[in-house]
Amino acid sequence: MKKDNNFDKDKIKNTILDILSLLEKEFIKNKGTKIPKNKVFEIMQDLVVLFTNYVEEDTHNAVEMIKKRYIPLIKLLTKIDTDMERKATYLTQLENAYRLSAKDDFGCFLIYYEWNEEDKLYEKRYSILHSYVYYLNEMAHDDTFEVIIANLPSGYGKTRIVKLYEAWRLGLQPKGTFLDLCSNDTVVKGGSRSVIDIIKNERYGLVFPHLNYQTYGKDLFLKETDGEWKVKDCSMLASYYASTTNSNVVGQRASLSIHIDDLYADYKEALDENLNMYYYNKYLTVWRKRYIQNKTPQVIISGTMWSPNDFMVKVIDLMKTENKFIKHPKFKYTYISEDGKKVIIKVPALDPITDKSTCEELRSTAELHKERKSMDTYLWETNFQQNPTTPEGLEFDWKNLQTYDEKPINQYNCAYSVIDGTRKSGKDFFSMPIYYDYYEKYALVDCIFTKVATSELIDDIIEKIMKHHIVKLVIESNVDGGLKKVLEEKLHKLGVHYCVIIEKYNTVPKKIRIEAEKGNIVNKIVFPSRNCIENVEMSRFMSNLTLYNSSGRNVNDDAPDSNAMFTSEIIGEKAKPNYVKFTKRPSFM
Repeated sequence: MKKDNNFDKDKIKNTILDILSLLEKEFIKNKGTKIPKNKVFEIMQDLVVLFTNYVEEDTHNAVEMIKKRYIPLIKLLTKIDTDMERKATYLTQLENAYRLSAKDDFGCFLIYYEWNEEDKLYEKRYSILHSYVYYLNEMAHDDTFEVIIANLPSGYGKTRIVKLYEAWRLGLQPKGTFLDLCSNDTVVKGGSRSVIDIIKNERYGLVFPHLNYQTYGKDLFLKETDGEWKVKDCSMLASYYASTTNSNVVGQRASLSIHIDDLYADYKEALDENLNMYYYNKYLTVWRKRYIQNKTPQVIISGTMWSPNDFMVKVIDLMKTENKFIKHPKFKYTYISEDGKKVIIKVPALDPITDKSTCEELRSTAELHKERKSMDTYLWETNFQQNPTTPEGLEFDWKNLQTYDEKPINQYNCAYSVIDGTRKSGKDFFSMPIYYDYYEKYALVDCIFTKVATSELIDDIIEKIMKHHIVKLVIESNVDGGLKKVLEEKLHKLGVHYCVIIEKYNTVPKKIRIEAEKGNIVNKIVFPSRNCIENVEMSRFMSNLTLYNSSGRNVNDDAPDSNAMFTSEIIGEKAKPNYVKFTKRPSFM
């Protein structure tokens, strides 16, 4: 009699669902009658057998159930069961659950593959690699998914994770082919060899028995060189091509994905516009075309953005002409196209808002702050922050600024400030730099610099006015009509009458105002040195200022613009009326 596979599959599924519902009711929802722990233990052993069979019958749905319901249940039982023997068995079941899930889920494959490793790549870097892993998994399961661009600092795992992905995806689709491209022959062939080594690993074979090296030995590979190799089930000429960017790849075709990694040896190459255009044109006319016909090319581009005009920036600009990209609601540093088929991941070493390490387990905040101080701004921003700049484009680089190492005192008991406000939170910075007189110049001593709406900062503004005795405040009224009145009413109630507030409507575009005032900013303002920055908002303000790029590629230019507003409206006194300048306070013996 012929076996009814659908009946078997449905029966297994329904049995599993009944058991999971029973145990979740007992331990997660706490609505069950106490089941003896030894009975629970027996049920959990039954689930091992049921899930093993269900994965064979319906892999994708079984794995989704394992991830969402079975693994959380095992983790909970591991915590609450005090019997050491049962606890050890649950841990073994947890490992096996990840092995079963690894057959269809890349993240679970990474956890299982590195289960016994001391230095776990994914676990240690989860906070910065999670979105990368998620979209590599999406690419494997959706043949219409097109592009992943990943920018991470050196040593953060951006290349290694792709090699693990390629090995894992070959387990899912052993008939297919990868093409890897890099400017360095040693690097690209070393990456190829690492994929072979992953496949030969015993744990890989336990996930994908059809590619188990312990079973097939040398017969698993029909061809095996660092530059080109083929596994036994491959239906194409090769499973893997590893080529340099100068190689002739005509004749090589990928059916799984094309990986383009680290095209530049150093920043000097990335500043060569002829080389940038060579790579970009080759990408459009050759590399992307090395995909099987009638299929959407799947491309992974990883590396460092060295300049505002390098290859990766050009590809991103191209994608943005084709699709609108939005900030991912779940994954930090991730931007997804509206059609959901392209993703850009840009992970900095230090979060630009908090100035803290994005992966404390890998590089501590203190360590990164120390490293930042030891190198030029340009090199720090490109290597660590994934912020493409050019050395000559950094008008307000630290080396161009006048700085102080000891915070100035308010010797005349007066300060000056400007406000460049925001209508709503989240996009632009609210900027309120505060300055003291300083040896015939002006010193930046404090600021409010945050992505919060002006309306939420009224009390903070009042506090700064009173703390520093601000006698003149110029507000750019393009955004914040009515702020002057609100502040004056509050100050009047507090008995503060020394602050002259002026609203000024600005008609000059930011970039033009910054360009016109850059000389005054550099020559007439003294800024805190890196060692003299006292808080996160000042650090954020100085970062925004020193990273301003005259080439025009600036996500925000609020710090340089508010400095330009200060030099123009207060130093240049374009904002009227004039104010009373206080005399220096006498010193008493």
